[in-house]
Amino acid sequence: MDDRPSGTVTFLFTDIEGSTNLARTLGERWPAVLQDHHQILRDAIQGHQGAVVRTEGDAFFAVFSSAVDAVGAVVQAQRELAGFAWPPDGEVRVRMGLHTGEGRLDAGEYVGLDVHRAARIAAAGHGGQVLASSTTAALVAGALPAGAAVRDLGPHRLKDFDEPQPIHQLVVDGLPSVFAPLRTLDVPTNLPLELTSFVGRESELARVIELMDTTRLLTLTGAGGSGKTRLAQRAARDLLERFPDGVFFVELAPIREPALVPGAIASAVGARELGPRQVMEVLRIELRDRTMLIVLDNFEQVIDAASVVSELLAAVPGIRFLVTSRGPLHLRGERELPVPPLDLPDAEGRTPEELMRVEAVALFADRAAAVDPSFVLDADNVGAVADICRRLDGLPLAIELAASRVRLLSPAAIRARLDRALPLLEAGSRELPDRQRTLRGAIAWSYELLAEPTAGLFRRASVFSGGFDLDAVTSVCDPEGELGIEALTGVEALLDAGLLRRRTDPLRELRFDMLQTVREFGTERLAEAGEADDVSRRHARHYLELAEALEPGLRGPDLERDLTQLQMEHDNLRAALAWALSSDEGEVALRMVGAVWRFWHLHGDLSEGRRWTKDALALPSGAARTLIRARAVVAGAALAYWQHDVPPMSEACREAMDLFDELGDPAGIAEGMYHLAFSLSVEGDLPGAAATFRSALQRFQELGNLRGVADALFGLSIACRLQGDLVTAQETAEESLRLHRERMDPFGIYGSLFIAGRAAAELGDLETSRRQILEALGMAIAFGDRTGMALTLDNLADEDISRGLPERAMRLAGAAEAIKEVVGGQAPPELIHLPDPRERARPLLSHEAIEAAWNEGRAMTVEEALEYARGSP
Repeated sequence: MDDRPSGTVTFLFTDIEGSTNLARTLGERWPAVLQDHHQILRDAIQGHQGAVVRTEGDAFFAVFSSAVDAVGAVVQAQRELAGFAWPPDGEVRVRMGLHTGEGRLDAGEYVGLDVHRAARIAAAGHGGQVLASSTTAALVAGALPAGAAVRDLGPHRLKDFDEPQPIHQLVVDGLPSVFAPLRTLDVPTNLPLELTSFVGRESELARVIELMDTTRLLTLTGAGGSGKTRLAQRAARDLLERFPDGVFFVELAPIREPALVPGAIASAVGARELGPRQVMEVLRIELRDRTMLIVLDNFEQVIDAASVVSELLAAVPGIRFLVTSRGPLHLRGERELPVPPLDLPDAEGRTPEELMRVEAVALFADRAAAVDPSFVLDADNVGAVADICRRLDGLPLAIELAASRVRLLSPAAIRARLDRALPLLEAGSRELPDRQRTLRGAIAWSYELLAEPTAGLFRRASVFSGGFDLDAVTSVCDPEGELGIEALTGVEALLDAGLLRRRTDPLRELRFDMLQTVREFGTERLAEAGEADDVSRRHARHYLELAEALEPGLRGPDLERDLTQLQMEHDNLRAALAWALSSDEGEVALRMVGAVWRFWHLHGDLSEGRRWTKDALALPSGAARTLIRARAVVAGAALAYWQHDVPPMSEACREAMDLFDELGDPAGIAEGMYHLAFSLSVEGDLPGAAATFRSALQRFQELGNLRGVADALFGLSIACRLQGDLVTAQETAEESLRLHRERMDPFGIYGSLFIAGRAAAELGDLETSRRQILEALGMAIAFGDRTGMALTLDNLADEDISRGLPERAMRLAGAAEAIKEVVGGQAPPELIHLPDPRERARPLLSHEAIEAAWNEGRAMTVEEALEYARGSP
C-alpha cells in the first residue's frame, strides 16, 4: 500500500444499488454474484493504473493518479457490468462517483474534505450512473474515452457541504443515460441566485419570517423599486428548510394576462397539464398533499388573478404564498406588510462613523464598490452619499442607479446633478405618488446621462420580455447598425448604469433583463420615439426564427437543451404572438403556433397553446388556404389530441388533410395522414386507422423522411395491437424503436418502448417487456411525466400477474391509480388499453387480499412506488 498515489489524485467510490434486496432475493446465489461484481471492478481499476484502497461489502474505494485513467476505469466497468449475464432476478447496477482533489495520507488512510466530497457525490447517484465533480470533469474534457461524454447536471446540495456542489454525469454510448433526480439534500426550489449582497432590512426580514409562521398569504406592498422582490427572495431562501416540498419563485413581470397566471405557477412548481384537466384542476390535485411556499412576484399587473391564489389556498392546506405587489390582493386571510424605504440618515447630528452604519448609505457604498473597487466610504464623501440617499427617499433601486455612476462621477458630483435633475423630471408626473415620482425621476436621470446610441439601445431593449441574449440585442435592436454602437459595448454601458442586470441561465449563456419598473420606463420612451412598431416587428420575427430553428430539436438528441431554451424564451414567444395577434400579422402568428405547439405539449401548456392557436387561426390575415395555415391547423389537432378533446381534433385533422390535398404538398399529405390515422383510432375505426397509418408510412418512405417512417410505424403498431395482430404490432414497434434510436430521438424512443414492451408482454416475452417498460420508466422520471410513470406501473402490474405475483401487481396498480388521480389518467386511450388488474387477480387472490394490497399501493408516495417498481419482482 506504500505506493498509493498522493498529491493531486482522483477518488472513486462505488456501491451496488439495492444490494440488501438483491442479497435477500438471491439468497445462496448472492456470494457468487458479489464475487463477479468484485472481479469486474478490480480488473477495471487495476487495468487503468488505479489502486483499490478498500472494499466493504459491495462498496469499493479506489484512487488514481490520473483523472483520465479514473474515467477510463469506470467506463470499462460500467460496460462490462451492463454486458454481464447476471441472473434474471438479480441484475447488478452500480453507482459510481469521482472527484479530483488532495490525496493526503495520514496513518495509511486518505483523509480530508476531498475524500468526503467524492463519497457524497457517489451517494447521490443511481445504479448504472457515474457522477463526477466539476474538477474531474474539467480535467478529462479533452481526453474522454471513445463514446463517452460529460453532461452538466448543475449545482446540488450534498450532506456536510454548505454550498451547492456542481455535479456532472458521464454519458457512455450504449448505456442508460437517463436517471431519476439525484439523491441530494436539495429542497426543490427555483429561487434565483443572489448576484449581489443583501444589505440591511434585518427587521423587515425577521418580520416576514415571523409572519409566515402564522399566515398563509403575506403580501409585501410598496412602490416600485422599494426592494420588495429582493426581500421576498431572501426571506424565501431563509425559509427553505420549513417547506420540504419546495420553495418556488413565480416571476409575473413578463405576464399581462391574468389567465396565464395558473400556467406560470404550474411551470414553476413542475405541475404539468397533460390531458383533459385544466391547469387549475391539475394544481389543486397535484399540490393537495404538499407543504410548499410559492413566491408570486409583481402581482399588481395581474391583480384580476387574485382568485387563483384564493382557490389554491382553499384547496391545498399545506401551501403558503408570499406575494409582492404595489397594493394588496384584498383576499380573506391576507396579511399586508408594507415595505418601507431603507433607513435614512438624519439631516443633521450624525458623525461620519454613524452615517456609515445607516442602511441606505451602506447600500450605496456596497453597490458603488461593486462597479468601482477603489471606492471607499470615508469622512470626505459620506455626507454627499447621505444627501443622495435622502434625496432619493431611501428607495433601493434609485440608490443603486445613483451608485452605478461612481465610476464616472464623485458622490458630490452625483448629488449636484440630482439636485438639478429631479425637480425637472418630476414635474410631468404629478399624478404619481411621491415615491413613485422619485423612482421614475431616478430612472430618467440615469437615462438622460446615457449617450444617444446607448439610450437608443435601452429604449429598444425594453421590448424584450423575460430576458434576452446578445444575439437578440443585435437582431432586434440594431440589425442595420444604425445606432453606431456594438451590442456588447452598449449592454456593458447599460449594466454600468444599472438599467440592465445579468440573469442566471440554465444553459450557462450570457443573458440579461430589466427590472419591471425600468422596463415600463423604457417602453414609454420607445413609444415616444415612434419606434415601437418597428422594434416589435423585429422582435416577433427574431423569436419566430428562433422557434422554427429549435422545433426540429424537440425530436432529436438535443431535446433537453432545446426545450430548456424555449422555456427561457417563453415570455418572448408570448410577447411575439401577442403583437402578431394585435397587429393582424397572420403569417407570423400561424408560423409561430406551427413551430411552438410541440413545446407547449412537452412543457405542459396545452390549454394556453390551444388558446393561442385558436386566436391565430381566427385572424383575417391568416384565413388564406396556405401551407402555413395547414400546419397551424395540425398544431391545433395535436394539442386537442393530448387533451382528449376528440371532436375538435377530428375536425382539425380533416381540415388539415383537405388543405394539404388541395395544395398538393407531399410532405404535408403524409403528415396529415399520420394525424388523421390517430383521429380514426380514437374514434374507434381501427381498420381505417391501420390503413391510414400504412398510407402515411408509404408516403414517408417515398419522401425519405425517417422520422415520419418511425412515427408511422409507431402508430401502426398501436392499431395492429388493438386489433389483436400482436406479431405485426411487435415487429413494427421494434422497427420504430430501432429507427428512433438511430435518430437519437428521445420522444420517439419513449413512446415506442411502451408499445414494444406491451406487445412483447402479450406475446408472453415478459423479460423483454420488463426491460423495455423499465427503460421507459427511467425516461418518464427524467421527463417528469407522471402520466408515463402511471402507465409504466400499470404495465408492470399486468406482467406481474402473468408471473404469478398478484399481490405485487395490486400494489403497483393501486399506486398507478393514485398517480392518475393527480394527473387525470391522461395517457392516450390506445396506450392505456390494458385488462382490468383486479379482474385478472381474482382467480389468484381473495377480495380482501386484493383490496389490502391495492390500498397499500395507493398509500405509497410517488417516489416509493417508483422504487418498488424498479426492484426485483
